[in-house]
Amino acid sequence: MPAGDYLARVADHLAERASEATDARVTVGERALLAELTHPESGRLAGLAHRPEGEMRAWPTEPSELAALAADATDPLSRAVGVAALNALSAPEMAWREGDPMASLSADVDVVATVGLFRPALRKFGAATVRVVERDPPESVEAPSGATVTTHAPGDCAAAFADADVCFLTGSALVYGGFDDYLGALETAGVSTVVLVGATASHWPEPAFERGVSVVAGARVVDPERVRERVLAGDCGTDLHDNGVQKVYVVGPEGAPGLAFDA
Repeated sequence: MPAGDYLARVADHLAERASEATDARVTVGERALLAELTHPESGRLAGLAHRPEGEMRAWPTEPSELAALAADATDPLSRAVGVAALNALSAPEMAWREGDPMASLSADVDVVATVGLFRPALRKFGAATVRVVERDPPESVEAPSGATVTTHAPGDCAAAFADADVCFLTGSALVYGGFDDYLGALETAGVSTVVLVGATASHWPEPAFERGVSVVAGARVVDPERVRERVLAGDCGTDLHDNGVQKVYVVGPEGAPGLAFDA
């Protein structure tokens, strides 16, 4: 399922809620963006996404039009704005649990693959071998003590995924492209647990689970006003988790071997 079709399915599922919502607002910072809207039953809703490069424009003020950008936009920035709107619209029905799957590796995990370079998370992987797939991979990555980190271009993802126990796939692949290709390569490699991770991935998870994702790990906005301020200040990721955002996750029906969550 290409990313456009995947996001169109999410948008279709949320269409009724989008049609009932009003007062869409978009805040674009240097590294993250925030979509907010008001729903008559659920109140003020907010969703985050990674901020790609791109030209600013006047964003739609109707939530339905804003959400449609996720599947219909042809540039990454507009697509990311649409995804943030889907994340906001998904909030009322998300059965999130608070926690961080990246900090939940089982002791028997030997090889971790990531799509995206999650530098702050490397120390959470202990002594596991970590293989990082990046659109523009650095020549080397400073590895925490006891760990081995290698970098790979997207064309080398088969080697990166071989024998991996767990893969953390950035939700930004929905914006930049490659989402379906990565999932196909992970399936071919037989990776048992795939975690779709990041603020961009914080929406209705059923299509992801059907496509082989084990866990969706996202970001729940609990203080939209504070988050708006920090997005404008240039924060993203870890900085936002200290300022109105919670790390959350939901596990799919097939479970997640290699991850040990608290009961």
